[in-house]
Amino acid sequence: MMNVLFVTEMPTEARDKMLYAALQLYTVKGYKETSVLEIVELARVSKTTFYQSFGSKEELLAALCTQLAEELIADVEAAVQREEKISEKAYAGIRRYIEICEMKSNAAKLLLIDSVGVSLTVENVRREAYRRFASLLYNTVQGTMPASVPDQEVLVVSQAMVGAVNEVVIQTLFESDIELDLDRLARLLNRIVVGAYVNLSL
Repeated sequence: MMNVLFVTEMPTEARDKMLYAALQLYTVKGYKETSVLEIVELARVSKTTFYQSFGSKEELLAALCTQLAEELIADVEAAVQREEKISEKAYAGIRRYIEICEMKSNAAKLLLIDSVGVSLTVENVRREAYRRFASLLYNTVQGTMPASVPDQEVLVVSQAMVGAVNEVVIQTLFESDIELDLDRLARLLNRIVVGAYVNLSL
């Protein structure tokens, strides 16, 4: 399967071509302004081929967002797993997440902002991505928490931290002209995340 997030040229498989074409068009023209005809023309496939894979451009958007989220989560998880010390795991994950969102800002903006409110199906994809990020945080810290801290509280904090980090990414990368200091921002967010879990132990 093609890695949609990091592909730089038109792939060879028909389905991958349509995902690639949709990513280019949705992020440049916008989802609503992009037609199925434009997607198949850019992908150089027929409309018949399109409808054999996707029922609509909404279904294509849902598939695209699902794959982008899976690739992003896998990349962040790999960054977390490379660190041995628990104190560095959260930082590594947060830094990698911000780095990808900056490097692939069009794809990140599609996933975090432009896909909001398109449909219930697409929203469910976004919410599942949030849940998976929260689970990654939860699984990373859960074993380090005192037995007196209920698992449900650890999960709630994990969910809150994912929301907080995403909001900072949105405001910093997409709604501000301030130059991004990636390391400094990642360190700051790491302190906030770690502090939230530490406070559970008090």
